[in-house]
Amino acid sequence: MTIAAPVGGLIADQCRIRGLPCCGLPELRRLDPVSVKRLCEILGGGGTGPAARAVVAFRTQAMYSVHLARLISRLHVPLFLFYRIGAGNYQRRDPLHRILFRHIAAVVPNADHVANKILKYWAISPAKVVCIRSGVDTKRYRPDETRRAVFRRTLGLPENALLIGNAGRIHPEKGSEILIDAVFGKNGAASGHPGIHLAYVGREYQPGYAEHLRARAAEYGVEGRFHIVPFRDDIEAVHPGFDLFALAVTSHETYAYTALEAMACGVPAIVPAIGGMSEMFTDGIEGFFFRHRDTDSLRNTLVKAVSLPSEARLNMGLAARNRIVGTASWDAMMTRYLDLFSRFHVNEGFKEE
Repeated sequence: MTIAAPVGGLIADQCRIRGLPCCGLPELRRLDPVSVKRLCEILGGGGTGPAARAVVAFRTQAMYSVHLARLISRLHVPLFLFYRIGAGNYQRRDPLHRILFRHIAAVVPNADHVANKILKYWAISPAKVVCIRSGVDTKRYRPDETRRAVFRRTLGLPENALLIGNAGRIHPEKGSEILIDAVFGKNGAASGHPGIHLAYVGREYQPGYAEHLRARAAEYGVEGRFHIVPFRDDIEAVHPGFDLFALAVTSHETYAYTALEAMACGVPAIVPAIGGMSEMFTDGIEGFFFRHRDTDSLRNTLVKAVSLPSEARLNMGLAARNRIVGTASWDAMMTRYLDLFSRFHVNEGFKEE
C-alpha cells in the first residue's frame, strides 16, 4: 500500500511518524496537469514498485485527476471514493459526472444520511453507493482507570471534579466558544456546580485563538476550570478522563468520529441531532442529542447530563461502550471494506499478515 498526500501536510506527517510509505503529491484541484502527471507516475509504480491494483480517493475533487491519470496511463484499476467529508449536497448530474460515475467502482459514505443525499443529487447507480459506517478500534479505545487518573492529574483536577471534554480541531465552527458559554454562562451547566470543568484537546485553528478562549473563560471567572491541551497522537489516553463528551459544532458535519472514540472509552456523548450524527446512538440511552445551532437546547441538554447521578452517568457510558462494540467496531468495518474490495478482485493474491 502506498499513500499519496501533499508534502508537509498532516497525512504526510503521520506517515513519517508511523513509518508508512508516502508519495509526495500536489493538492488535487480538478484537472491540474502537474497533479495528473504525478498521479500517472504513482499509478504506474514510479519505477520503484508494481503498478497500482486499485485507487482509494478521500476527496471528491481527487476523482477527476485520478480518472484522467487512469485514462492516460491506460491503467483501468478500480477507483473507490471514500466520501468522508461533506453531505453530498451538490448536484452532480451533468454529462461529465455521469461519465465519471460510470467508471467508478464505488462511492463509500459513512452514514445513511450521506448515502441518501448522494442517491438524490448524484447521477450514480444505487448499486455503487455502499455505506460503511466508521469503526473504532475498541481495544485501543476503551475505559481505563489508569489513563483516566493520569490525564486528570495532568490537568490538576480535584478528585470529585466532573469533566466535560472535547477533542478535535479548536475552531469557531466546532462551537468552541458556544460550549464555553453553555457550560459557564448564565444558567449554564456549571451554575451552582463549582466542581464542573471543561477541557479542549487539539490544535487551535489559528495562533492566538486559545488565548481568546481563555480570556472568555476568565470573563466568567472560571479560568482555573477551563483547560486547553495541545494536540496529542494518543487521544485514546485522553477520552477515559472525560465524564461527558460534548460537541457544539455549528457547521453541517455529517459524522463525528471523535464522539465514537469517546463512546468506546465509556463516555456518553452530547452532539447535535444532524446528519449522520443522529444515527450514532439512541437519545437518553448512550448519550444526548440537542437541536443543531440552538444554544438554549445545548445548555438545557448539558444541564440534564450533569444533573444525572454519577451511577446513571456511568451506566450510560457503559451502554455507549457496548453500542460501539456491537455496531461500530474496527473489525466489523474492516470486514465490510475487504468484502467490497473482494467484489472487484482487489485483494486476490495478497497474504494476510
